[in-house]
Amino acid sequence: MSNKLRILKAEKMNAEFKTVLNESEIVDIENYCRSVDYFALEQSLGFAEILYKSKVNYFLLWDEGRILSFCQIYENFRVAHIWYGPVCNDRESVIITIDEIIRHYKQRGYWYLGIQMNLKTGPDCDFIEYQLNRRHRIKYIFDNNNTKASLELDLSQTKEDLLRGFRKGHRSDVKKAISSGISVEEGDEDTVRAFLRIYRRMCDVRSIKGHTSSEVVRIIEYLKSRKQGVLLVAKTSDGAVLGGAIFVYQGISVRYLLSASDPDIRELPITHLVIYKAIETARETGFRYFDFWGYNHFAEKDDQIYKINSFKKGFGGYYTFFAKKMNINLIPGGYNIYRLFVVMKKLWGKFPIRSSTIL
Repeated sequence: MSNKLRILKAEKMNAEFKTVLNESEIVDIENYCRSVDYFALEQSLGFAEILYKSKVNYFLLWDEGRILSFCQIYENFRVAHIWYGPVCNDRESVIITIDEIIRHYKQRGYWYLGIQMNLKTGPDCDFIEYQLNRRHRIKYIFDNNNTKASLELDLSQTKEDLLRGFRKGHRSDVKKAISSGISVEEGDEDTVRAFLRIYRRMCDVRSIKGHTSSEVVRIIEYLKSRKQGVLLVAKTSDGAVLGGAIFVYQGISVRYLLSASDPDIRELPITHLVIYKAIETARETGFRYFDFWGYNHFAEKDDQIYKINSFKKGFGGYYTFFAKKMNINLIPGGYNIYRLFVVMKKLWGKFPIRSSTIL
């Protein structure tokens, strides 16, 4: 077990890197992550292993036995990435965390560190970026891979105001689905199997790679076992599954993860109703936001992503923007070496990025 502890005397904190966590640490981390307002699924212990094979290094910032910051760092050869982390509510602790991680990977001879924070733009984000750019070589790129945006609903509104914010066509589609006798309920063992068949058929019809059936099952089981999300399915009055969607609980937000509807039944607005019910349930449960998690402002009109954008925008809400991805050179030209490394891996075709490594 790798366990590197560094005492930060000025701040009276301990910075720790670990490759293996014991049971007590797992409990502490999970309790800490549940206590913060913003916590992305990508930083949930054990989730990344469902989809990726990259080595994981865990960072913890302690203050007298209390966790101040946590993140999982994904390592691949001489490249490291943090996706939607660190998990932290305090901007000063975020800065200390990133400083320590940069120092750690420089010492280990890494070329490049990429950090996509789970932080929306605003004063705290600006302060963090200003402080870090004063002492580190950070490169920002304005494209969809490095500039993430989303669409969010404020659930403090009344149910009527939320529905009023929907596009007219979306409101009509929700009413049409309800009047046709479609019901929405939490998925069970039988409906999960039906949803999987629909999901894979939809991917095949649309020529989308998507996730494997095994991956989707493991995602659903993972979320259910941890009470961290839910699969909602749409059913006819005689119990036939028409489609569904997976939603994740992330602090004070509910995140729309993925959905599928029967490609042979296009006349019924199945996903419209499922998302509407998810929004309604999230509001009633006490969540503050509903996050559609992803809005590509770079999509062209003839791109399928553009249509997905339009579908999401039909539910109303407002745009949010994440902190731009920090591309950090740990050696001179580190980012360029990383990009070359990615291209070479694609050319070799031995390591499909989505299914094997996080780059």
